[in-house]
Amino acid sequence: MLKYCRLALTVLVFAGQFLNASALAAPSAIPVDEYWRRVEAAQALVRDLKDAPPEKARAELSAEADRWAALAEVVLPGGVRLPLDTGFIVSRLRADPPDLEQLDELLAVLLAARQSWPSPVHGLQDVKDLELILARPEFQWQTRQPSWLEKWWQDLQDRFWRFIARLLGRSSMTIDGSLITDVLTGIGILALALVLAFALRGVLANFVAEAEAEADAEASGELLTADSALKRAQTLSAAGDYRTAVRYLYLSSLLLLEERGLLRYDRSLTNREYLRNVAHLPDLASTLRDVVEVFDRVWYGYQPLDATAYAQYADRVADLRRQK
Repeated sequence: MLKYCRLALTVLVFAGQFLNASALAAPSAIPVDEYWRRVEAAQALVRDLKDAPPEKARAELSAEADRWAALAEVVLPGGVRLPLDTGFIVSRLRADPPDLEQLDELLAVLLAARQSWPSPVHGLQDVKDLELILARPEFQWQTRQPSWLEKWWQDLQDRFWRFIARLLGRSSMTIDGSLITDVLTGIGILALALVLAFALRGVLANFVAEAEAEADAEASGELLTADSALKRAQTLSAAGDYRTAVRYLYLSSLLLLEERGLLRYDRSLTNREYLRNVAHLPDLASTLRDVVEVFDRVWYGYQPLDATAYAQYADRVADLRRQK
């Protein structure tokens, strides 16, 4: 019987030692307030050991090192866990021989850091209360879907800014959806529409001018030629209709170049295309460019023209007729 009692006692002793070692080896988490209390306790221990025998100091510091080594996390008031690295403190506590002055300074620095530690503003319960409040029906809403008009406007803005980005050689442009962006987009689209309208007006006016000239020629029973267009310009200028006279002088120039085989007269071609057709003849191209520019300003731009300006234009057309 005594033998069994001794065996049971031995098992209990070994189990107690095993559990104690496991408790020391297993890292644990402590509240942040407990962490600061342990720092204060460690500093008090270090100061008490300054006059203690070396053997006692090493033993006490070793036990303190084991307690610090067991710490793994600090738990904040809201329940958030922060990892804790105690490796440096443990190494200083286990130093042989121990440097008590350095330990005291290290722990003092830690305690000084506590002064700047942010105090909790809201705890875990506050967060839970907020979640309950936000779950109420009055805080639940559905995101409004844009109307077809808003979708169209947004798509128009996207297309416009992509077009501007390509003109500027950029891959993309930022659109923040603000009022100034809407205003800039509207102004840009309006300006682009005006440019396109002006260009289209020029092309249509070119067709109309030539159609009217041919209609006038048909009404008079003659085919419009370079000479007949020139005579028509002279008649109109004598009557003071310089704008229409400029149109006939210009048509006379184009018909003359066609008769000489230098370009093909076609109402579907623009003035710039006529210039490209004679670009291989620099002198002729330069003179024709002057004739085209004055015609564009007077006929399309409605620039006023007096007798002196018309005479200068007629001289420039005469220079063109003299070139071979």
